[in-house]
Amino acid sequence: MSSYSLLYKNIDEIKIKGVTKTNLPKLKKLGIFSLYDLFYHFPRAYENRDNYKKINEVLDEEFVILKGTIVNIVSRFAKRGMVMVSAVLSDETGMMELLWFNNRYVKSNVKVGNEIMVYGKVKKGMKMQIINPEYKKIDEKSFEIKKENQILPIYPSTESLRQISIRKIIEDALNNYGYLLYENMPNEFLKKEKIIGRKEAMLNIHFPENEKKKEQAQKRFMFEEILLLEMGILQNRFQSEKNNKNVYKLEDKKSLVSKFIKNLPYELTKAQKTVITEIYKELKAGKIVNRLIQGDVGSGKTIVSFVILLYMIENGYQGAIMAPTEILSIQHYLGIIDEFSKLDIRVELLTASVKGKKREKLLNEIKEGLVNIVIGTHSLIEEDVVFKNLGLIVIDEQHKFGVRQRKLLRDKGNLANLIVMSATPIPRSLALTIYGDLDVSIIDELPSGRSPIKTKWIKDEIEKQKMYDFIDRMIEKGRQVYIVSPLIEESETLNVKSAQETFEEYKDIFPNRRIDIIHGRQKYKEKQEVMEKFKNHKIDILVSTTVIEVGVNVPNATVMVIRDAQRFGLSSLHQLRGRVGRGSHKSYCFLESQTNNEVSARRLEVMESTTDGFKIAEEDLKLRNSGEILGIKQSGVSDMVFTDIVRNVKEIKKVHDFVIWYLEKNNGQIENEFLKMDIYKKFFRAE
Repeated sequence: MSSYSLLYKNIDEIKIKGVTKTNLPKLKKLGIFSLYDLFYHFPRAYENRDNYKKINEVLDEEFVILKGTIVNIVSRFAKRGMVMVSAVLSDETGMMELLWFNNRYVKSNVKVGNEIMVYGKVKKGMKMQIINPEYKKIDEKSFEIKKENQILPIYPSTESLRQISIRKIIEDALNNYGYLLYENMPNEFLKKEKIIGRKEAMLNIHFPENEKKKEQAQKRFMFEEILLLEMGILQNRFQSEKNNKNVYKLEDKKSLVSKFIKNLPYELTKAQKTVITEIYKELKAGKIVNRLIQGDVGSGKTIVSFVILLYMIENGYQGAIMAPTEILSIQHYLGIIDEFSKLDIRVELLTASVKGKKREKLLNEIKEGLVNIVIGTHSLIEEDVVFKNLGLIVIDEQHKFGVRQRKLLRDKGNLANLIVMSATPIPRSLALTIYGDLDVSIIDELPSGRSPIKTKWIKDEIEKQKMYDFIDRMIEKGRQVYIVSPLIEESETLNVKSAQETFEEYKDIFPNRRIDIIHGRQKYKEKQEVMEKFKNHKIDILVSTTVIEVGVNVPNATVMVIRDAQRFGLSSLHQLRGRVGRGSHKSYCFLESQTNNEVSARRLEVMESTTDGFKIAEEDLKLRNSGEILGIKQSGVSDMVFTDIVRNVKEIKKVHDFVIWYLEKNNGQIENEFLKMDIYKKFFRAE
C-alpha cells in the first residue's frame, strides 16, 4: 500500500523528465499536482498522423498534418524583443503560412527547399496559417512515424506549454511509474462488463495502439469514474443506515405543527402533504432521514422543512438551517421569526457577520440548548459551533454545498437527520446519481391561486420604453419591482449594466418612486434593513445583483426585469424569475437583451415559452453540460471526463446496482485497498 501512495506524491518530489522549474507552475495551473493527476490528465482529442492532408483540403480550426516544401523563410523581431519566424509551405495544391514565436532554432534549422512535415491547428484569417506547428524534416534519417504513434493525444493545455512537452512528460511518467497503477475496480465488474485492465487502459488512453484500443480505454475510464462516485456516495449511506437503525423513538407530539399549519394563510398542496407524511413516518419508525426534496421555484419546499423542524423541536431536539448566502439566511430568518415566536420557538441567525461578544453569547446559548433553531451559512460548520441536541439539519440549495460540507454539519448532530432542498429541477435518474445517498421526494405542484408568470424578451429601445410605462402603472397599483443586474460595479471589459449604474439610471427614470439597492458586498445590517424595508413595502423598486436568486419571498413583488439576460444560464434565469409570482397577483418578467448569440437567443425563447422548471432543465441540459447546470464542484460529477450523466444513464444504473450488491455482499466494506484510497482522495482531500 505504501508504494501506491506514491501516486499521490507531489510531482516536484518525483523524478520525471520535463517537470522543470519552468513547467511546474504551468502543470499546476492545469490542476496537475501529483502523479495521479498527471496520469488522469486525459487527452481532450486525438489526431491520426497517418492521415496527411493537402493544403487546399484543410478547414479552419482543424488539427492537420501536411507535407510540403519550404519556399520562403524569414525572421524578424516582434513586440518586446520576441523573435518571429515566418515560413511558407507549398504543396501541389496551394500554400500555407507557418509562424513560430521565440523559436530561433527554426531559422537556423529549416532552409528554403527543405521538405518537411508539419502538424498544428489551422487558422483562417486574411490568409491561412499554422502558429507554432510541430515539424520534422523529411530527409532526416531519424524521422519515421511509428505505427503505434500514429494516433497522437491532444491535451488540455495552458499558454506556452506545448503538446509535445506534455506528451514527453506523461510518456516518461508511464514508463517509470506505470507499475503503480494497480487495479482499482472489482474483478466481478471487470469480467461482467468486459473491461480492460487499468495499466493497459492508461497506456491506450494516452498513446493508443489503434482506434479499438482507444475506445476500450475510454470505456474503462468511464466506468471507473462512475464507480468511484457511486461507491463513495453509497458506502456513506450504507454505513449510516447500518449504524442508525431504530436508534431513537419520537413521541407522537404534533401540537406545534397543528398550530403552525392552522395559522398559514393558505392550504398545503397534496404534494407537500405527501412529502411531510413520508418524512414523518421515517422519523416515527426511528429511521435516520436522508432526503432530498426537489421542487420547482415557489412549490413550497421551505414550508415542508419548517413543519418537520417543529415536529423535532416538540420532541426535544434542536434544528439547523444552512443556506448558501447571507441574504438567503436572512430571508429564512425573516420568514420564520414572526410565526415561530408566537409558538414560543426561539430562532437565531448565525453568519460570519455575527462577531465578538454577541457571537460568543449566542454560541453558549446554542450549546446549552436555549436556542431551538439556528439559521446560517457556512458558519454553522465551524468547530466552535456546538449543539446540545441537534436532531435535524435542513440544507437549502443543496447543489451549492459539497459532500464534505454536508458531512461536517451532520457530524454535529446526535441523530443527524438530514433534509436537503433543491430548486434546480433535474430528472430523477440524475438526482439518484448525484444524491445517491439520499431518498428523493418531488413536490410537483404549485400552491393554488398562483398565476403563471408572463415573460417577455425586450430586444430594443422601443420595447424598453413600453416596459418602463408598464412598471410605472404596476407601482401605481401598489405592486413592487425587482431589477436584476449581473455585476455590482461597472466593468470595462463586459458590455453589461452594473447594479450601481442601474440604480442611478432608475432613479432618473422613476424620480417619484422609492428605489434602493442590495448586493453581496453590503454589510449584514445594511442587507437586513433593505430586505425588511422591501418586505414591508417601503421600497417600490429594488435593484439587485443575483443575491436574490434563491429564497427571497415578497408576494407583493410582481414585476422583475433581468438586465443583460444573455449573461445568465437557463437555470439562473428560472431561479430569478421565481422571485415573482409568489402571491395572488398576476406577475411579469422582462428579459433585457440585444444578443445575436444563437445559444443565448434560444435560452430567452425557452424562458418566454414555458414556466415549467423540469422542461427548462431539459433544455438547459441540451444547451450546457451537466456539470454546469448542477453547479456542484464538490459532488464529483464535475470531475467526470468520459461520462455524460444524461446520455449514459444506463451505464450509471449498471454501476449503481452493482455497488449496492457489492456493499451488501461485503457488509459495507470496500475490499480493494487501491479503490478505497482513490475514493478517500476524491471525496476528502483538501479543497
